Amino acid sequence: MRSRLRNKLIAFILAATILPIATSILVSHLYTKTNLEEKAIRDNLNLIHQGKLNLETYLKSMEQNLKLLYHNAKLMEILENRVEQNFSEPRLFLTEQEILRSMQTIIYASPDVRQVYLYVEQVQKSYLLSDNRLVRTDQGIGPFKPDLQPGESKIFPPHIPSTYGKYFFNYATANVFTYQAALYNVVDNIPLGSMSIDFSPDTIANISSELYSQGSEELFIVGTDGEIMFQAHPDPIDGQKARAPWLSELRTAAADSQRGYFRSKDSTFNGIHIYETIDAPGGPWLLVKGIPDSVLYESQRELTGINTLVGIIFLGLAALVTVFFSFRLTAPISALIGYMNKIESGNMNVDIRVKADDELGILARRFRSMMHTINELILREYKLEVANKTNELKALQAQINPHFINNALQSIAARSLQKGDREVYSLISSLGKMMRYSMKTEETIVPLKSEWDYARSYIKLQKQRFRDQFECDMQLEPGLEGILIPKMIIQPLVENYFKHGFDGSRSDNEVLVQCFASPGRDVLHIDVTDNGFGIGETELNELQASLVNSVAEMSSPGSHIGLVNVLSRLKLYYREQSRMEVQRSESGGFHVRITIPIMQEEVEDAL
Repeated sequence: MRSRLRNKLIAFILAATILPIATSILVSHLYTKTNLEEKAIRDNLNLIHQGKLNLETYLKSMEQNLKLLYHNAKLMEILENRVEQNFSEPRLFLTEQEILRSMQTIIYASPDVRQVYLYVEQVQKSYLLSDNRLVRTDQGIGPFKPDLQPGESKIFPPHIPSTYGKYFFNYATANVFTYQAALYNVVDNIPLGSMSIDFSPDTIANISSELYSQGSEELFIVGTDGEIMFQAHPDPIDGQKARAPWLSELRTAAADSQRGYFRSKDSTFNGIHIYETIDAPGGPWLLVKGIPDSVLYESQRELTGINTLVGIIFLGLAALVTVFFSFRLTAPISALIGYMNKIESGNMNVDIRVKADDELGILARRFRSMMHTINELILREYKLEVANKTNELKALQAQINPHFINNALQSIAARSLQKGDREVYSLISSLGKMMRYSMKTEETIVPLKSEWDYARSYIKLQKQRFRDQFECDMQLEPGLEGILIPKMIIQPLVENYFKHGFDGSRSDNEVLVQCFASPGRDVLHIDVTDNGFGIGETELNELQASLVNSVAEMSSPGSHIGLVNVLSRLKLYYREQSRMEVQRSESGGFHVRITIPIMQEEVEDAL
């Protein structure tokens, strides 16, 4: 039993320690994980949006460089070839010099431009400006003509610089973007040719590098047709169309909203993708940033690991402290149980010594005191029994015969009558009647008239005591005198008034005693109503509660013990057929009503 108590104590304390710590770690883990994800999404949406604005600004600058050609009236005249002598042998040099200047303007407008290719539709000639060299159409070979519709433009993903069908040695090996745009006369809707600009991806790479953490996150710029324009990923795709499993999810999300995020989980990636739509020439691009869960929740895992380690350390300390205190706490109990076993074997003089200052020490000292008291009580048992016998004998000898008192009262009454003092005679006679009535202990059920006369005698004595300070009206419905009721139930109701309601400072005290039957003459009502002190709300509630339980607080002087006593005796006779109701009267005093079933005279024999 001792081991079970000790084990239960250890298990309970450990459970009370482990559960809160484990719950705290779990809740902290879940809460931190949710907050980290929400914060990462919010911060990266803002970061990607800023990158999108920078990329759009850069691409629009390329587009604006191309549109500068339309402001060159001389070049437009050459491209429209309205004067055919522009490409004749005498004017060809001047024409090509103007074309060279226009193409150099585009190259000098942006340091990223590597080469510019111009195709002239009207004369089907082409020019390539690369490394500040103007390469003309080769003899016998048709010029390269980009496949563009009027007004169409597009950007091709990074690739090795093209020679556009020209025969010359190109030293450039670094990849470039190609921006192609159709040139046309907007007014006359006449195709003029096309311009191809090869520009370095360095600026786009620099802008993109600010948007992700190298080595842990990935970043893609996906073109209009799904081709990779830029990517920061361990496995390069180099211009091929992206076939990542999450690309279909990206298209679905981008169709619903131009910016947002979605969660991906496949064999290549498990985390969150955040995207933003870029307004690029030739069609929209998608800027996509991938944040793996391993990066997203790295700080959260570290925090959880620290919390878990701290929790394990504290749990270990808690386990040691729990075992130590459980043994220390149960040791006095084990010693006390040993003393109890000795006492059970008959050794009543065991010296109980438990060295403890806590509740267990108090328990041991109280137990020792109890055993000392028990020993003393055993020794005094015989003395008390002898003393009780002696006291009973003395009490019997000291009892006064009630009949002697009654006879003495009759002698005093006769003497008063001889002296002519009829008032004293009347009072003594009333007292004598009350004594004779109360001495008939063999009578428990009496006619209503006997109980009524007993109450009248009591009121007469009170009238002599208080003189003209109160008036009493007793109303008995005719025909009820022979009804049998329990003895001593009316007078206590009247006595309750003189005990609790009578106001000795007034001369207009009134008490009304009524006894009447219900219309069906199956229930008897006994009412006592006064205009005395009354009863407070709290005391009334307490009295009603006492009547419900048929018990009274004997130590309380205002507990109306007489009423509770009457109701208790009525319950013995009538059980739940009897009841007592108490309330404040209309005059501010107190009102009590007894309700009992009517018993006929022949019921007495049955009882």
